[in-house]
Amino acid sequence: TDQCFEELPKRSEVPAEGLTVFTDASKTRKKAAITWPEGSIGKKYVIQSQPGSSLQTLELSAVVWAFKKWQTVPINIVSDSLYIVGAVQRIKRAVLKELHNSILSQLFR
Repeated sequence: TDQCFEELPKRSEVPAEGLTVFTDASKTRKKAAITWPEGSIGKKYVIQSQPGSSLQTLELSAVVWAFKKWQTVPINIVSDSLYIVGAVQRIKRAVLKELHNSILSQLFR
């Protein structure tokens, strides 16, 4: 018997049947937050800024954390960061060059 495996897309323009996660970051508070519903309560995880972090790296840290936490299930990530949304839309076909920003380099691995 011949078997054919089809790779499922990792990103979709249509919302996934799954959890919706919200991410946001604050430059003034130097923190990023991820929130999601769990049962009847809301859960939250906060990421503290590292020295040298920008608002964009904080936003990216939040999205990377969400992808890692729910890596085996479909999720929807809501972000108000045009930088992050654009990066996620282009990441599959991107060629990553060597980055001089160690924080950014680590996040894109």
